[in-house]
Amino acid sequence: MEQEKHKKTPEEKAEIKRMLRTVLLALLACAAIVFVSVFYLSNKAANEEPQVKKEEVTDLESITLSSKAVAIPYVKTDIDTVVYTANTASEIVFYEFNGKEYLPVEETGHIDVTLTLSNQQIPVRIHYIQREEKLTGYGVFTARDDDSVYIYDYLLCKITALPKGFEKEGKCLLLVNTDIKNVYSLNPVWEEAFELDMSSGATAVFFSQGNRMLDINGALRSDFSLVTDAELKEVGGSLPFFTRRAYEISDSEDALYDIYLKTGSNEALAVEKVIDKYAGITADGGFVFLQNINGGFASQRYLNGEVATLKEYYSEYGDTYIRGGDWLLCKEDGRVYSLLEDKVIELPEFKMNPSLFAVSPDGKYIVLAGTVTNVFDYQIYIYNTQTGHFKSFQDADYSVHYSLFFASNTSVCFYTESADGYVEKVVDLSRIS
Repeated sequence: MEQEKHKKTPEEKAEIKRMLRTVLLALLACAAIVFVSVFYLSNKAANEEPQVKKEEVTDLESITLSSKAVAIPYVKTDIDTVVYTANTASEIVFYEFNGKEYLPVEETGHIDVTLTLSNQQIPVRIHYIQREEKLTGYGVFTARDDDSVYIYDYLLCKITALPKGFEKEGKCLLLVNTDIKNVYSLNPVWEEAFELDMSSGATAVFFSQGNRMLDINGALRSDFSLVTDAELKEVGGSLPFFTRRAYEISDSEDALYDIYLKTGSNEALAVEKVIDKYAGITADGGFVFLQNINGGFASQRYLNGEVATLKEYYSEYGDTYIRGGDWLLCKEDGRVYSLLEDKVIELPEFKMNPSLFAVSPDGKYIVLAGTVTNVFDYQIYIYNTQTGHFKSFQDADYSVHYSLFFASNTSVCFYTESADGYVEKVVDLSRIS
């Protein structure tokens, strides 16, 4: 006989239902977790971009090689490792970079020169350093040095080798700037140029003086033949320089300049109405310049009498775009443009209002100085163009940065103002590798 089946009580049936619901909910929960995990991982894999190494903002002191309180800021010379200081007492001191800091270095010698400028005889003692074929020297004249000079209160003089294509045995180039506001400029605009005989101290004008007029102070107009160190360093036979000789003196301050070419003793107009004293020498012997266009400006190339547009920028030059040597930085989006090549570098996580920037001589590092969250949040942004790594460093000085330049390919120098003068800092870029 079959055993009679046991009939479950209502309580047992209710307990079984509870157990089944518990197991079902647990299975559903596990399935949901698995689904979410798979979805997250697959979605991350689909959308993940190559990682750019970024570290948090840290204090600039962590990469500072040296920090010195100085009475006068450093200024670059034509010798890569050497800087100088100049004061109103006409004292010139040279310093050389040893890989960590700038230390005083003895000058090679000095030369006394008497310049004839605007019918004034102006005495200047120029101190110089000579290293193999490189020559660099500076001198300052102020009104206290000679009370018979009544037109000029100040002169900054520089001597350097004559540019390629203009060399003469025993002679160098003597340059003069009369604007004291440019005394600490990294790329001063030289208003006067002379050939200087180093043995006799005799001088001869370098640019032609025909049709040069006097200004209202009785001085020769200072915008007649202007040149910067950049053009002098790279030139090869034809030297571009800037002039407003075709325009009225009264509107010269905010007006545009023309570019002339000096070839031998001949000087001829090459380009009219440029917006910056910049003529970047190209490998083919031409030069790049900047000119206004409708709605913005453009980089143009001059070669053998022909002008070609390289790139157009539809924004304001000097405001949205700032120049550092042969590079342009767009302050709105952090793009860095080469003026001599078809090359654009995009700075990752660009969140800065930069006032200065510089690119290392070998192109490996880009350094920006500016503010981020407020007008006192001064930071240094460093980008390694080879690895894509970057980092921001907060400057505890809470001071504006000035004169950003490379002491070497892996170190950069700048100064801030202090209550007692200036603080010169050199920071190490090799940590951003």
